[in-house]
Amino acid sequence: MSCNIPDPAYDQGMKKRTLPTLFAACAVLALAWTALLSGPALADALHTSVPGGRVHLDGAPKVGQPVKVVFDLNGYRFPAGAYTAVNLEFPNRPEGDKPKVRPGYPETTVTFAVPGEYTVIILLNEVSKSSCGGVKAKPLIDAVLDLHVTP
Repeated sequence: MSCNIPDPAYDQGMKKRTLPTLFAACAVLALAWTALLSGPALADALHTSVPGGRVHLDGAPKVGQPVKVVFDLNGYRFPAGAYTAVNLEFPNRPEGDKPKVRPGYPETTVTFAVPGEYTVIILLNEVSKSSCGGVKAKPLIDAVLDLHVTP
């Protein structure tokens, strides 16, 4: 069975395509790639459901030295019975031991064991339980940090 079945309608449509249309499409693609490559690649991207909420590092990331990840929710108050869940993920990191994380709010402590370039995804959620035994999670902060950890 062959996949190369002639299609006269397709062939007619292709003949109508002009060289200027092809050049215009190439120019648009070139401009799009230039815009993508010239901007920061997920550096310090932040999404928050709390107006004015932010996250930052307190200290320079250095091997063996704890560094604090500090959450600032701009005065946001948790409802009664709610608590926080903090997760740090390292999708890009050097080979070797994974960083040690002691999660907490308003500060989480991270200790790096290997120098190099890291991408850290930081998630802060508000968790509450309903009377029926279910759990609700409300994302408060979702941030991506690109870090250089020194020896």
